[in-house]
Amino acid sequence: MTATAKLRRVKPGDIDAICDLLHTHMNPEFSVERWRRLFEPQWCIDNPDMGIVAVDGDRIVGFHGHVCSHRTVGTRQERFVNFSSWYILKEYRGQGLGRKMLEMAISDPNTTYVVCSLSPKRIDYFKTLGMDVLDTERLLWRKEGHEYENLELINDPEVIAMRANPDEVIVLNDHEGLPITPLLVSTKCTQCLLLLSVAKKKGGRVYYDVLYRSNPGLFTDRAPDIAQALLPDGDVVLAADRRFVEKDAPEAEVETIKSPRFYKTNSVRPRNVDLAYSEIILLDMKLD
Repeated sequence: MTATAKLRRVKPGDIDAICDLLHTHMNPEFSVERWRRLFEPQWCIDNPDMGIVAVDGDRIVGFHGHVCSHRTVGTRQERFVNFSSWYILKEYRGQGLGRKMLEMAISDPNTTYVVCSLSPKRIDYFKTLGMDVLDTERLLWRKEGHEYENLELINDPEVIAMRANPDEVIVLNDHEGLPITPLLVSTKCTQCLLLLSVAKKKGGRVYYDVLYRSNPGLFTDRAPDIAQALLPDGDVVLAADRRFVEKDAPEAEVETIKSPRFYKTNSVRPRNVDLAYSEIILLDMKLD
């Protein structure tokens, strides 16, 4: 007899069973407590969207995770949903549940949906759902010894909070206690808040991955100088998805992202779709 399941939105009472499902079947290297972090951010408690579950009776047999946030883009408030973990028990596959989950997940035309850690096996599949490729490349800058001026880097969170503008303070506070490195880049005229993920990846190279930058223009103009001021010696790079830079960057090395990032939106430009408020931060994952 073929196992069948129905889909519905996640309820708070589902969290324990979802975390057990993900730990037992999807990735045992992530503890139940680590999976639970997907449901703990305080930035979307007023209008949460934790995802979709497939249920067979009272049993949760599948999960499509969502990390919801409300963000200021220009003068507008925009709703974002980052897709996180996606898993269906083997005996429930082959019934179209996965596609129905995704169709249900992207049903709100007033939400911007982002996928930043997609399995390469699912690239063509996501394209059939009407999701667009957000980025396929990242830019890398190294410490090369050049001189620079009019640039100050502030890494003390208390000082950053005092000097940041109100929108930057909101982002900083939302990510307090999470595994990111905040950095305020300041010049005589302007400033830029960065949220960085610092990790050693395959081959031993250390990446300072930019997950968020508040001032695209400043970051674009000063990325080489930021790398010079920030990076230690050795095989270390400042890395940012190409859309984070608003013009050609001939001084940067280009690296292909293993699995392209995807998005779907009716109102937000790619330059304003970053990697903050995501499973990458909540689960302390290395960015592909």
